[in-house]
Order: sequence, then C-alpha cells, then structure tokens
Amino acid sequence: MPGEKTEKATHKKRNEERKEGNTFLSQDIVSATVLLCIFGVLKAMGSQFTNDMANSMQFFLGRLRQNLTGGGDIRQQFVTVFNIVAEVLIPILVVNIIVSIVATMAQTRLLISPKAVGFKFSKLNPINGFKNLFSPRALMEVFKSILKIIIIGYVMYAEISSQIPQILQIYATSVSISVSWTADLILNICFKASAAFLIIGIADYFFQWWDYERRLKMTKQEIKEEFKQTEGNPQTKNRIRSVQRRLAQNRQIQAVPTADVVIRNPTHYAIALKYDKDKTKAPVVLAKGQNNVALKIVEIAEASRVHIIENKPLAQALYKTVNVGDEIPEEFYKAVAEVLAYIYRLKRAGRT
Repeated sequence: MPGEKTEKATHKKRNEERKEGNTFLSQDIVSATVLLCIFGVLKAMGSQFTNDMANSMQFFLGRLRQNLTGGGDIRQQFVTVFNIVAEVLIPILVVNIIVSIVATMAQTRLLISPKAVGFKFSKLNPINGFKNLFSPRALMEVFKSILKIIIIGYVMYAEISSQIPQILQIYATSVSISVSWTADLILNICFKASAAFLIIGIADYFFQWWDYERRLKMTKQEIKEEFKQTEGNPQTKNRIRSVQRRLAQNRQIQAVPTADVVIRNPTHYAIALKYDKDKTKAPVVLAKGQNNVALKIVEIAEASRVHIIENKPLAQALYKTVNVGDEIPEEFYKAVAEVLAYIYRLKRAGRT
C-alpha cells in the first residue's frame, strides 16, 4: 500500500532520532540489575548485615521500655539506631546509583540527549494516549506485570513452603536469631526474584529493539525524499551544472583576447590556443566551444584582432580530445606547429 512503512530506517534517519534522544532501552534490565547487585552485596555482607540489623532491633527494643518510662533519651537511641542502619544503607545506595548509570548507558551506547527529557505537548494528547493503550508496547507492559506477579508469588511460595518447619519454631528463638533468619529468608526470595526479573529484562530488551525498529521504519517516498536532500534534487543539480557551465564559458570567453590563434571549423567548432615557451612545453587550450559558443569565440577573436585559421579536421579533433586549460597532446604538435609558424610569419611580415 502507498504510504506504508515497509523500509528499514536509513543511517541518516537513525542519527537524527539519536540526536533527539530516541533510542530503545529496557528499564527492566536496569531495575533487575540494580536489585541483583543490591541483594548480591547484602548476601556478600552475610552475617555482618543480619547481625547489624539484629543488634539494631535488639538494642532499640531493649531500650524502648526504659525510654517510655522516662529513664532514657529516646532521641539519642534513635540516632544510634540510625547510624547503625546507615552503615548498611550507604553502600547499597552507592551501588544503586553506579549500577543504574552503567546499565542505562550500556544500552543507549553512552547517549546523553537533553531533548530526551524535555517537555513535549504531544505527550498530553488524549488521542495519542488512547492509541497507546492498545499498542504492542502497552500490551507487553501488561504481560510483563502479570509475569512478575506470578514469579514473585511462585518464588515466595517455594521458598516459604520449604522453610515451614523453621518458621513454626522461630517463636522459641531469641530476637537476634529470628531477625537474622528472617533477613536471610527475605534476601533469598528477593535475590531469586531479581534473577528471574533479569531474564524478563533480557527478553524485554529484544522486544524494545524490535518495537524501536518497527516505529523507525520509513515509506519508500520518505527514502526518496531523503535521497534527494542528501544527494541533491536532480532539477537543482541540473540548474547548478548549467550555471557552472555558463561561468566556465564566461571565463573562456574572457581569455580569448590573449590567444595566439583560434582554429575553427567554420560554424561548428572553435579552439583558442596560446603558446608561451617559457611557461609550457606545448600550446594550451584557452577556450573551446561548439555552435553558438564557437561563434562567440570567433566574434571575440575578430574584435580582439586574434588570428583565426580554418582547419576543419584539426578543430574537430582538438575539441573532442583536449580540455580547457590543458596542453595539446603530442599527436597534434606538428599540425599546431604549422599553424603557429604561419601566424608568426604573418606577424613578422607586419600583417595582422
């Protein structure tokens, strides 16, 4: 169908979209990677993390009764607990920032575009918003949300069901042990869920790539228009070439008065030659023309009192063989030398 976007985007189109900040990115990969790194750090910290959390909880609960009866400074206890928790949270926060930046920049190939975060009124268009509700991207987001809920539910069920005997006995343990065990259970659930999310994110990355390529496709007409803009409109190029030819002809015409001789084929061809033995080893073509241009060269030569010689074969051969500004080829040396010798004899004899 005419106007249907069936062609892959050109390199120029891709560069323009990239400058606008339009690229594909799986936010699920970023989120899953961050979560994996955070929970990986917590698991690596192991007993230090759980012990710190258990000690904080035990310390706070142990002091709570005393604080409520006025026997202690509750503000000081909160500060102490906050400092303990901050020692755990600050490394996590740093990891979160670093991993988010790396995961994002790796997908966008270090793309930084202020236009991508700029406000666009088109985003407020309710018609576009309604269309987006049924777009492949929206359907994919719904599917991913359902899949995530299923994964979280399954991981929680599998992990908790395997720990039911321990859960039933947790009431008989101390606060520190119960907090430590619960933290380990939660970390295992979160780590496994994050690993599953990463797999979803990888699949989402390929979907985002497919959807980006689909939205970037061009119509045949768009490619033709871009080609015209890149290579130049044929009509414009023809006009430019026409102007260039006129300018070149004007420069040739201006050089005719300095020529030694004009060789012509009565009305079809005219070649203006000049020989300066101190500068060139052979005569140089100053101007050449056909039909009307040839007549103009002859007219200027007559007005400038330049010798004009009629030699049909030589004029035609020089016109077809030599470019303006070039020296004549060796095969024409003898014929041109005879012409120049004749001109020089006329000049010595005082005939112009």
